[in-house]
Amino acid sequence: MGDLARTAGKVWTAEEFLRTDQREFGDAWRYELVDGRIVAHAAPSPAHARIVAALTGALTARMSGDDGCFPESGSGAAPENQQQANARIPDVMIRCRGLPRVLFEVLSPSELKRWRERDRKRLDEQDIAGVEEIIEIYQSEPAIHIYRRGSGHWVFEPVGGLEAVLGLRSVELTIPLAEIYRYIDFDREEAEL
Repeated sequence: MGDLARTAGKVWTAEEFLRTDQREFGDAWRYELVDGRIVAHAAPSPAHARIVAALTGALTARMSGDDGCFPESGSGAAPENQQQANARIPDVMIRCRGLPRVLFEVLSPSELKRWRERDRKRLDEQDIAGVEEIIEIYQSEPAIHIYRRGSGHWVFEPVGGLEAVLGLRSVELTIPLAEIYRYIDFDREEAEL
């Protein structure tokens, strides 16, 4: 029924975009709204999907939901009023009492080459009401970049190595990187890239 070409001339708001069943846009794996335009994304690689699965499992095992916080995968998040023409779909999210709190993005080697797009997405995500932490997980090596909301600015913290631990301050939980990367064989993954 839907087709991305039919939406090409329309400028969408985040509210309209998030209310619309994404199947209306076409057959792509996922869509996001950037500057009022619907942008299609290809399906993730197997390594990307394994990291998302391990992360979601680790979060689910650690979160009871009693505090109003739950892990989600594939749901949308829209920036506050100044950016109503944008809606992002992080790989995984922790939502607390209706608002996104922690956003997780798994970065493929090709995404790392498109640093302007990645920086733009992070800036959009920083404008989302409730977001306290943005976690960028590298697909090709055991490395994570954490961006935390500070007093009027965002603070950057790198974490690396399979022996390291990701600390999520805003929801008071920790996850060893070895658990996030449990299904990744870096020697084999590098050979496939």
